[in-house]
Amino acid sequence: MNFADTRESALMAVETIRANKLRSGLTILGVTVGVVTVMFMVSIIQGLNRSFAAQLESIGSNLVYVMKFDSSFGRVPTQEERMREDLTIQEAEVLRREMKNVIGVSPIQRTLSETVVYKSKQTDTPLLFGVTPAYEEVHSQYIGRGRFVTDLDLRYRTSVVVLGKDVVDALFPNQEPIGKVVKIGGRPFHVVGVMGDLGSIFGISRDNSVFIPLTTFQKYWKDIPYPIMVFAIIIRPTDRSKVALATEEMREILRRQRGVKLDQPDSFYITSQDALLEIYNQLTGATYLVLTAISAVALMIGGIGVMNIMLVSVTERTAEIGIRKAVGATKRNIVSQFLIEAVVLTSTGGVIGLVIGELASLLMNRYSPLPAFVPWWAIVVGLGVSVFVGVVFGLYPAWKAAQLNPIEALSFE
Repeated sequence: MNFADTRESALMAVETIRANKLRSGLTILGVTVGVVTVMFMVSIIQGLNRSFAAQLESIGSNLVYVMKFDSSFGRVPTQEERMREDLTIQEAEVLRREMKNVIGVSPIQRTLSETVVYKSKQTDTPLLFGVTPAYEEVHSQYIGRGRFVTDLDLRYRTSVVVLGKDVVDALFPNQEPIGKVVKIGGRPFHVVGVMGDLGSIFGISRDNSVFIPLTTFQKYWKDIPYPIMVFAIIIRPTDRSKVALATEEMREILRRQRGVKLDQPDSFYITSQDALLEIYNQLTGATYLVLTAISAVALMIGGIGVMNIMLVSVTERTAEIGIRKAVGATKRNIVSQFLIEAVVLTSTGGVIGLVIGELASLLMNRYSPLPAFVPWWAIVVGLGVSVFVGVVFGLYPAWKAAQLNPIEALSFE
């Protein structure tokens, strides 16, 4: 078929749709639902992926962590892992001295939900961190006012504390906290600083935290079991491209410090932000498969509707097909006409589905906590899928129309 034939077939298809508004509308609706389902799936997962990556970036995209064992959610440590030696501040100091491809090394110790009291006010939810001066630079979390933990605080195990903004709001709603004395776990601590706005990650506020010298933490908070208390050493490589190099350098130094033999596995666990992102992508990949199956079912239902309507159309227009064949239309012309009609139907449904999906994405971003994002390739896929459905489910009715005998078709009533 040349362009003129294709154009004529497209105009005929549009005219047929206009002549059968209700029937065509129901057919288009089936495809629209399928495309909206695809768009909804893609926008939610892409939005979550972007949000997860952005939150990881906010805490440092190139951080590398070393812990006693893999503390992934839901994982139970093995007996061998429980028997390992704990990581120490001394090992962190060795890493700081010997590693060449890092900006800083930050050992931290954390415990959950420690009670902080000031006079009659109390908050029971803050995370308590034992940190070193390197914490700020390594984690890109800086003091807002006052000062942070210093080397002298570490050396003399001073009872000083830096408060997060949520803790300040809870205990000091109308006054300056610096210089005041709060009690953490019943022990007095002098407030020397307030952290800047840290925001939240994965729905958890990072401003609901308090920071004390790591040595002071280890003096007062002893023998608290995992997972309530966790000790980790975090490093920040000089560049994202140096993450793998720094990880191997860290592994080599720690194995040497711990006397691990060549044929023995590591007595510690190393992970990175990239590893967390990879795990997350695996989880969303499984979700993709489930939602893709649901979308395929929705599109198949829409496609069956298209086939049914096109078969009805072929029956109704048998005489018309006979006339076209009598004046010289080939089987290819007839097939093309009905295929174009099916594609016009499904493409119309696809465009409407894309518009609804985009509007739903915008509304979701504005009025719900779920992030949504529609990438350009999803629009292309949505249109491509709608055209594909038209071709696949319109092929049989088009073939059936092309096989009609012109004499029998002309005498059809």
